[in-house]
Amino acid sequence: MPALRPLLHAPALIALAFVSALSGDVRSRETIDIGVEDAAAPWSQADGTGYANDLVRAAFDAEGIDVRLHVLPYARCKQHVLNGVLVACVSMSQAPELRGVVRFSAKPLFVFTCQFYENPRWPLARRIEDFPRGTRVGTVIGYEYPPEMMERLERRGAILEPAPTEETNLKKLAAGRIAAAVVNNDAVKSADWLAERAGVMGRVHSVFNIGHMPAYIGFSTVHPRAALLADRFDRGYARVIASGERDRIQRRWMAHASTGRP
Repeated sequence: MPALRPLLHAPALIALAFVSALSGDVRSRETIDIGVEDAAAPWSQADGTGYANDLVRAAFDAEGIDVRLHVLPYARCKQHVLNGVLVACVSMSQAPELRGVVRFSAKPLFVFTCQFYENPRWPLARRIEDFPRGTRVGTVIGYEYPPEMMERLERRGAILEPAPTEETNLKKLAAGRIAAAVVNNDAVKSADWLAERAGVMGRVHSVFNIGHMPAYIGFSTVHPRAALLADRFDRGYARVIASGERDRIQRRWMAHASTGRP
């Protein structure tokens, strides 16, 4: 009879193994901390929602990883990645000063265009080379812009006036405090959507664009887990693209930007 004892306990052992397997699955789904911008609607919004944020969540979800978002100003988000406080920040671009100090995702979250806005009461030249010297141009603190655009502004003697947000710059433009504002936009964030959101529609308008830049999730090169998580993001994001989920998320946010409803 003693020899039968293992068989008598077999159902219980199988049940325990099944429960353990399920528990193991739960434990293997970790949560990571990612920084997102607080004022880049509709890509990243103050409440943690946004097109780029949804893409990042979907990519990590495909790898069995939950994301806890930390909403903060972009300049601080970027600094936390540089010093390893956060493993990654959404959305960053490959500016020269970030080469070698930030690892960017293999594929961009989106590609934006730099659009110049003017106040029609004081029309802006249609080429940077024709700007009057000392032209005051509104940019955003910490943002990356196409190097060619920045070089041309510098050669022309433009004065950059960084502000916390693009909305702030459009309001300053409408008030005549700056001569131009640079706004980044794409298919989700149309050229005039932000002007309407800022309450200055009709008082400012876009006049020309210059340069395109991809926007990525940027991973720290000093955070101990960044390299592994960057690899997992790339795998997950490739699956999100292949499944068509990225396109579905984009369509949903395009509808949100046009109607105000997600």
